[in-house]
Amino acid sequence: MKRKSRDSRELAGLPHWPEPVLGGKYVRLLERCLEDLRDEDSHGNQRLFLDDVFVAYLLSFFNPTIRSLRTIEDFSQTVEAQRHLSVGKICRSTLSDFNRLVDPERLQPLLAALRSEVRASAPRSREGELATLLERTIATDGTFVPATAEVAWALASANQQRLTKRRARLDVQLSVSDWLPEVIVVAGAGQSEAQSAAAHLEPGKIYLYDRGFNSYALLNAHYRQSSTGPVAQAHFVVRYREPGSNAPELLAAQERPLTEADRQAGVVSDRVGHFASSKPARHTLLNVPLREVVVEYEAAGQTKRLRLVTNLLDVSAATVAQLYRHRWQIELFFRWLKCFGNFGHIVSHTREGVLAHFYVAVVGMLLMYLHTGYRPSKYLFALMSQVAAGGATLDNVLPILRERERQNELARQSARRRLAKQKAARS
Repeated sequence: MKRKSRDSRELAGLPHWPEPVLGGKYVRLLERCLEDLRDEDSHGNQRLFLDDVFVAYLLSFFNPTIRSLRTIEDFSQTVEAQRHLSVGKICRSTLSDFNRLVDPERLQPLLAALRSEVRASAPRSREGELATLLERTIATDGTFVPATAEVAWALASANQQRLTKRRARLDVQLSVSDWLPEVIVVAGAGQSEAQSAAAHLEPGKIYLYDRGFNSYALLNAHYRQSSTGPVAQAHFVVRYREPGSNAPELLAAQERPLTEADRQAGVVSDRVGHFASSKPARHTLLNVPLREVVVEYEAAGQTKRLRLVTNLLDVSAATVAQLYRHRWQIELFFRWLKCFGNFGHIVSHTREGVLAHFYVAVVGMLLMYLHTGYRPSKYLFALMSQVAAGGATLDNVLPILRERERQNELARQSARRRLAKQKAARS
């Protein structure tokens, strides 16, 4: 079945959506890709297809007033939606049934094509050791969104009143160099964040983990066995608590000398040793050298310590500390996702439906990236939140964003000049 456009006669007499509708131009940009999504299913009575659902979700992504299956049903019958849909109406019950059957992986070619476009248009990274490492660095974390009690696959938790609530967890691996999600997983009830991360490791990458990923099994997954012992096929920088009952001690630790650059980065200790386990037969890390870098920093007028464990042995301690600072990008991504990406709640009871909805949000982000020409940042996030709230249009905020990016680039150039002068003075 070929996808067809609805002509002006079919649009005559249809209601208009009461709020301004954004996103139609992006649908037109993707028309060729939408043809590939139109695939006749083996069920003869199926009349709702992925291309129309994708369009409805994408238009919803760019419009803050469309936030549920019911509002999608209402919106689908308006002139603004019918310009891009091939069906006269997307019923709430039909869309709910569709979310049980959808294969979200069919959207992967579209995501891959948009990622390639973004990376081709992105400015080249600065030179230097840190910039080279960031090109292959992945921030990994998970976030929860509220789910209804009927969502059986979601994680159950008890609150203070011992009432059971359910939350759907989204696990993401984010490239810190261009803010693009590399892996997107909707976790099941029995899968931890560490297990999810271990199942999606890619050789040659550097993974940044927070304290919730303190797992020997995850660290082991970064190695492969060889005739000479474990060999690192991927690297990691993971935050650990101070040694105690819930955090291992670094054994047989040997101090490494600190440079002036290390001290300026806040590093107060750099040691190499190994971890021990109460179940050595299950863990190969007993024979793997691990490095502990302790960083001190100021927060709310207090001096705090950050304990980082890594298998990056050949870079400076300052570089390890600087690498980990980029983990905040995934927190910003989750904040953007919930506030602007329409993921404060889920619109499906199935993992497949949630993942398809999430993929569309990422497509919207990539289109926004291509349209503005700027990598998402806290400034872009703040401005786009205004667009999502209906307080501004995309065209309104673009001049503000350009000026903010110009000022930031000037500040970065000034900082690089000061750093160069400091290095010249020390030499």
